[in-house]
Amino acid sequence: MDRTDYMISVKWMVVVALFFITGCGKNPSGDNPAPPAKRVTITNVSPAKGGPGTLVTISGQNFNALAGNNFIRIGSNPMAVATSSTTQLTFTLPSGIASGNYELWVRVGTDSVRAASPFEVIEPGNFVSTDVIPINEAIVNNCFYGVGLQNVHPRLFFSEADVDRIKIQAQTDAFAKSTYDDIISKANAILPTALLDYGLDGANLRIPNIHKFSNEQAPFLVLAYLFTKDTRYANRCWQQLDRMTTWPDWGANRHFLDAGIGAKAAAMAYDGLYHYLSAEQRNKLAGAVRSFVLNPGRSQIQGGPSPFKWWLTDDNWNGICHGGMIMASLATYETDPSFHSQLIATCANGMLKYMESLGPDGASEEGMSYWSYGLTNTFLAFESMKRVLSTTYGLAEQPGFRKTGMFPYMVSGPVGTATFGDDYLYNGKENRFLSHFWFSNYFKDAPMAKAHYDACVSVNANRTVKMNGWMDLLFYPKELVGQGAPQALADHGYIRGIEYAYLQENTPDDNRLYAGIHGGKNDASHGHLDAGTFLLQANGENFAIGNLGVENPYPADFFSTTNPLYTSSATNTAATPGRFYYYRVRTEGKSAMVFNPDARPEQKPNGASSFTAQANDAAGGYYVLDLGDCYSRDVSSYKRGIKLRRTTGLITIQDEFVARGNGPAYWIMHSAATDGIAISGDGKRATMTKNGKQFHATIQAPSDAVFSVVHRNESGINYLSETAPIFNSIMNGKNSINRWYGKLQIKLNSTTPGEAKTIRVDFSKSLQATGATIVPLSGWTTGN
Repeated sequence: MDRTDYMISVKWMVVVALFFITGCGKNPSGDNPAPPAKRVTITNVSPAKGGPGTLVTISGQNFNALAGNNFIRIGSNPMAVATSSTTQLTFTLPSGIASGNYELWVRVGTDSVRAASPFEVIEPGNFVSTDVIPINEAIVNNCFYGVGLQNVHPRLFFSEADVDRIKIQAQTDAFAKSTYDDIISKANAILPTALLDYGLDGANLRIPNIHKFSNEQAPFLVLAYLFTKDTRYANRCWQQLDRMTTWPDWGANRHFLDAGIGAKAAAMAYDGLYHYLSAEQRNKLAGAVRSFVLNPGRSQIQGGPSPFKWWLTDDNWNGICHGGMIMASLATYETDPSFHSQLIATCANGMLKYMESLGPDGASEEGMSYWSYGLTNTFLAFESMKRVLSTTYGLAEQPGFRKTGMFPYMVSGPVGTATFGDDYLYNGKENRFLSHFWFSNYFKDAPMAKAHYDACVSVNANRTVKMNGWMDLLFYPKELVGQGAPQALADHGYIRGIEYAYLQENTPDDNRLYAGIHGGKNDASHGHLDAGTFLLQANGENFAIGNLGVENPYPADFFSTTNPLYTSSATNTAATPGRFYYYRVRTEGKSAMVFNPDARPEQKPNGASSFTAQANDAAGGYYVLDLGDCYSRDVSSYKRGIKLRRTTGLITIQDEFVARGNGPAYWIMHSAATDGIAISGDGKRATMTKNGKQFHATIQAPSDAVFSVVHRNESGINYLSETAPIFNSIMNGKNSINRWYGKLQIKLNSTTPGEAKTIRVDFSKSLQATGATIVPLSGWTTGN
């Protein structure tokens, strides 16, 4: 092409270009301009602040669906677009940006837009989330990277600095040292024992060795290694975990409690032994806990096959299973942030129902053993969330949970703790139930710390180890204990939710009178037919107990529905055995009343009872419990009152009922003091003696009632005379022998339908204590 042709070509290209420039935006007819291009807008940036690793989502309009066609800038720092659509962009905040407030810009093509508010970059360690339940995976991920503990271990329950602090404290504080030494001693005892193998219990349901390792071995081995750096402990812990990775399962699809407990141990070991384990070992352990626990757990929550919908409960299953999965996910988070953030959010959201069940007063309807069983996994999960995510998203701040650290002490007398349903017995000064230091440490509650410290010293006065286990050592708030004042003795109390009330003399010694009574719901988790049952303590002894304890281990049919039902017609035929055939579950195995005993449950299994009246002052106090619903088949009304007259040292149990039929009725009190009991010639007074100390019971009404004694039995079960022929055969060998407890009872051979009846029994430490005039419950005052 010569120069002339080249110039012509250039001029032609300019003309064409000008044509397109001037013609662009006009319709073919040239009459109307084309609509302007759609502008890019930003409607929201979430979160509005974060640290390195925070996943940020920008919502708006007219972004480009291709990530590379969008440009994001924070201040002068370009961000790599992770995902894109026309309405949403995401990016992960990198490290290296100084903390501060920055303008956030998005550019698509030549169009740029600035977010309405600046984005705050936070340095790791200064991040505190304000998010509350319900949460999502983006919130969890933002919190994890905002806190900035990625690839830092240990981080769940303690840091390296915490371990050093505990070691120093154990050498200077005798209260802590005994538990520190006990941890090392227990770890040493584990070393020579054989590794635990897979195997199911007698019901082919649970894996006992998961619980044995998780609760009785892993914590001691991990802590002993961290305290001493002796690799024998770490090696033994890994050997057991390595074997567990080859097991067929951890029970997730059969009994998920096993999986939840196993996840806690795996989390503690992964976190605490992180620097001892090789990358291959860590990956193997993380893979096993995901395969055996996290994947099936997520599948079940999302609607997959499950033998029991534990994630919908409000009991210990909820805290154990959700808590175990949260701990395992937080320990292994970096292996798959997307998976673990989603799982943690799901589990945290699911725990709210459990926390709400503890309201309003911190009570667990399941009793002490399940209170501890569920909440230890729960508060360890909360501790790990607070450390690694900066928050529990409001779960730990629920009102009932804030109070529940004091629950064991709200239901304890001088020489025992009240037990409910499938609970163990906590009778005697050294068997009272203990709480945990975690609660006072988390809430910075000095009075609670002092109360728990004093309880530990009292309960463990004759033992070398004073704390309540290894967890107490981790969370021992020595400064708070020093700041707390001794707790004043409450002479009465009413714990809502579980419906438990007590009265006691206002003296600090263990010989004071104490009376408690339990109502609530019979269909509470692990509940028994025990509405109205009572307990009495005097002279430093337990004279009446309301619960004989649990069948341990659980029989295969222990939770099976029995036949006949409560609503069945009267029958002496035992049909389908199960829960309500067991003596410890039945009302005749409580300190309560039984009407028309036969093969049916004595109380309505879904019955509920609540307090209708109460009062308390220096002269005395009382509570009145309405039991009509629990006994609705046999009575048209029934109330039980419990009263303490502090001026005379007299306790009264008064029952008022109207029977529907004319069958027999029993007033029953279970006691370990029936050996050598002395009943007066007229049958009106019973003197019980225990460890040389006496306690007296006197019948004030009805006039024709007399006491009888059923002595404790070394070989049989103390069913009533009417029910023994029904249950002794079908339950042969199934009941645990209650060899320590007999019964003091009153039998009314018949009742008159429609007639109001009153039974009143007074208790006192002294025969000189005199009973007051019988007053109907509706007329009770503290002075009569």
